[in-house]
Parts: sequence; structure tokens; C-alpha cells
Amino acid sequence: MKIGDMTIEAIIDGECVMPLEAGYNNKGPADWKEFESFLPHEAGHNNLFTLGGYLVTYGDRRVLVDVGVGPKATFPFTGGGFRSALLHKGVRSGDITDVIFTHLHNDHIGWASIDGKPYFENAEYHVDKRDWDYFVREDYPMPEWEQAFTDPAVDAAFVRLAPIADRIHFFEGDDSVLPGIESWEASGHTPGTTVLKLTDHGESGALIGDLTHTEPELIADDWDFMAHGDHEAGLASIERVRKRLYDEKLVFAAAHYPGMHFGRLTLNDGRFGYEQLED
Repeated sequence: MKIGDMTIEAIIDGECVMPLEAGYNNKGPADWKEFESFLPHEAGHNNLFTLGGYLVTYGDRRVLVDVGVGPKATFPFTGGGFRSALLHKGVRSGDITDVIFTHLHNDHIGWASIDGKPYFENAEYHVDKRDWDYFVREDYPMPEWEQAFTDPAVDAAFVRLAPIADRIHFFEGDDSVLPGIESWEASGHTPGTTVLKLTDHGESGALIGDLTHTEPELIADDWDFMAHGDHEAGLASIERVRKRLYDEKLVFAAAHYPGMHFGRLTLNDGRFGYEQLED
């Protein structure tokens, strides 16, 4: 995807396949019937969550937005492809100038450090301070679902991010992160969950991270994702950001929609829809 002179490319690390009854506190297979077009047949009658990040290239910057689950993922996550996906683009670890985390769950920070050393050796790192304060501490109260999806001794944020702690730059809520990249307040999934607006030469788009994990969660009401830290705030952020995406006519990509394509919102007879765009 091109936004002005910015190039945004999906860097796929792996995936997670889960049954339809597992993702939402208040939804099950029957609720998916009108949204079955969003379920790729390759995954059977299941949700397919793609894992990875986005490479944003502009000027002399190569920016990664999230860095996947890492090379040693815990079931049901699979990972390890991020390094090869970058090399396929001709990008080496030392070429990355900046990493922005949309939040600090383990499937977004997995390549931040490997074997106790920063993997992107020349990069500066950017994160909402509220997420850093909440996750990067030894007494972080890891919920049961997260323990089941991780090896805490390796994947916990205070372990994974310790080697880059001296390179962290904080922002908070609606803020400027880098030239052409601003953050939008989107807390709820985590205390500092972030949506990023990208702007260059009068064109704009967005990377919405884990604001939503599936398309129905964005276009329909009251899809309560099981891993939200604050469910009420998470739903409120979806409603607020959805309106802004539509009103500003922004193309956008999410962290986990199958294949990590860009799309846009439509509105017909008062109902939102989602249209996937060609890369």
C-alpha cells in the first residue's frame, strides 16, 4: 500500500487458528453466519488470525509497527517467519530505524529481542507509556488466557523488552510518534492500545493494531473479544475509532485480519461494511 511516498507492507510471522466459540465472550458459531465471507476456507470453520507486523518505509526511515510472536511460539500460535519475510523484502535487522508497538501482548513483541539481545540492533523503540508501566514489571498479573498462550519465562514483556529498555521512547494517547505518524487513543484491549495514523503528501491511512481482531468486531456492535483488559473501554474505543476511520475515509490494516490486507469501511442503509483492497 502506498500513502503518499510511504510504502506499507505486511511482514507475516505466523498465525493462530481458533474455533469460532473461543474468541468472543458473547458470540459463538451462530453469530458468524452472516459474516462467513470473512472466514478463509483454508482454516475450515475457524478463525484465522495472522500474526506479524508492518514495514513502513519513507525517507531514510524503515519503521516496523509490531514485530510478531517470535521464533519460539506457544500453541496455538505459530511463528518464526518474520526474519525471512523481512529478508524477502531485502531488509536486514540492522536496517530498521524504529519499532512502534501498538501494545505489548507477546504476539506483538516477539522479535524485539532474541537470546537476551536486541534483534533490531540500530532501532529506537516507541510505545504508549501506560502499556509499558502496566506490562514491564515482574509483578505483572498475567491472566490465565495469556499464560496458556505463552512461556512467561521467555515471553513476558519485562523479559522480552529488558534488552531494549534504554532505547524506549514514550508517547501517550493522541500524540506524535514520528514525523508523519501519530497515535490515536484506543485503550481498552490494553491500557495503552494504540491506533496509528500515517500521513504523507496529503494522503492518510491507518494501522489499527488490536483495536479489533476480526472484521465483524469492527463493523458490527457488541463483539466482546475475550482478551480485552477493560471490556467496556475496548468497545467504546472501537465505536469511536470506527467513526473516525469512516469520516476521514481512511484505508487501514489491522494486526490480525487474515493475510493482513488493507481495507476500508463502507456504509449502506446505516450498516457498516468492510471492503478488502488490492495490495
